[in-house]
This record gives sequence, structure tokens and C-alpha cells, in this order.
Amino acid sequence: MSQAEPYVGKVLPEKPFSVTANLINDYFEGLDLDRAGFDTGKSPVPSMVATDADHYFSEAAFAQQKGHLWMRQEWAFKKPMQAQADYTTRGQIEDIYKKRDRTVVNTAFTVLDGVGDEVLSANHHQSFLLDPPADQVEFRAPTAKAGAKKFNVPDGDPIPGLDRTISLEMCGQYFHGNKSYHTDLEASKELGFSNVVVGGRMTMAYVGHVLDQYFGDRWFSGGHMDVKFTNPCWPNDHIQVKGVSSGTDDDGRESVFAWIEKDDGTVVLIAQASA
Repeated sequence: MSQAEPYVGKVLPEKPFSVTANLINDYFEGLDLDRAGFDTGKSPVPSMVATDADHYFSEAAFAQQKGHLWMRQEWAFKKPMQAQADYTTRGQIEDIYKKRDRTVVNTAFTVLDGVGDEVLSANHHQSFLLDPPADQVEFRAPTAKAGAKKFNVPDGDPIPGLDRTISLEMCGQYFHGNKSYHTDLEASKELGFSNVVVGGRMTMAYVGHVLDQYFGDRWFSGGHMDVKFTNPCWPNDHIQVKGVSSGTDDDGRESVFAWIEKDDGTVVLIAQASA
């Protein structure tokens, strides 16, 4: 029997999620990040390790999957996630809407710890081309898009960033050796892409790492992040993760605007965060 198409209000199955040593290792090795300051016995794990708890694609996807891509991610952290701990995820399809030529499924999910406390909540906006491209997914040149000036960086103080060249080997490590359009060229071609697509989990994790480092404890216990994906990232792209703090509001929350750009100025994603 084929999988039913997604619909608003669909309740997704409860699933277990464990923060294993292998999961943490693939995170650090796949992103080529230094583990300095990370203590599996005392410190919370990096916030974006939690993206592996976001595993409702098979229950929330349309049957036509050629050309599907991440559109947006919204995250709210309540408690730090710990190494070697077991969690439970619950979710439902909150909305389905149109965005230009794509149909977007907004899946809301929460992660609960062993005593039933909410660790985080998130919304995953996955986009689909319901009229499949004939052979290959075409992307508009970034400079040809409406409002091509990407975005306006708000006034503020720069925060520490990072830069990396993302290799295909890094993609394979980060995605645990699994074959997909994020790790394998043939699998990517089957979905209409001309090259392996660096996963949104990876690029978002780089922003998450910068925010982990900048905000510290307050991020893990009350951080908010809204990420919008603007252009694909491909293996061997050199990226720079940048951010500026625009200060603290009357409620004591500090806001940071962060983004990732390639050497040619193409912006991969933008993120609004606060803690």
C-alpha cells in the first residue's frame, strides 16, 4: 500500500531518539569542528545535534519527491540536551501552503526528555515540486532573483564566525554513511539535481555552532532561531558563517542576525536568533 499524501492535522507517530556517541562523533567530524570545551559528562551537546530528532520525512512527504528542498526551520530550546540520553519525539503536520512554484509542508514537532519535560520545539518547512521537472531541477542565478541584494545586515557588533570548505567526505560522515542526495551523486541525479546537495542540516548546524559558542548556557535553555534557506550549497563550496548582535531589548533578550555566504557572495541561508 502506498503512503498517503500529507494533510493538515495529520498526527505523526511518536518516535524514540538517543544522543549516542556515534551521533556526536559524526557531528564534529562531519562539520570539521574542534571539540574544545565539550565534555560529554557535564556539558550539553551542541544544539544542532537535535536535527537528527527531526526524522518525520517519510510520514510528511509528498509522493513526488523530485527536487524537494528545505525551505525554513524554526527552533525554540527549553532545556539542554545531554549525551547518552534518551528522548521521545512527537509531531503533526501544522500547515501546507504554496511558495512560488513549490508546495511546502510545515511539520511541527517536539522533543521530550525521560521525565516528560519539553526539551525543544521546532517547525520544519519542506518544499516540494508537485509538477516534477522534466529532467533536471533548474535554479535561478542568485543575482537574477527579485530583491537580488540578498538582505540588509542590521546595525550591530560582529560576533565570532567561522569558515569551512565542505567536502563530499564531510557530507558522508555527517549523514552517518547513509546514501542519499546529500552524499551520493547518482542518488542526487535521481531527484533531478546535477550535483550532490549539501544538506540543510549541515549548513544550519554551522550557524547553530556559532550561536552555541556566542550565547552559551542561555542559548540551550531559551534560544530561538528562525532560518530561511536561500540558495543551494554544493560539495567543495567554501562558506563563511557571519553574524551581528543588535543588542538586548527591554525583555532582556539579545538578538543576533546570522548568515552563510559563499566566496562569490551567494547567500546560502539567513537566520534570526535570540536568547
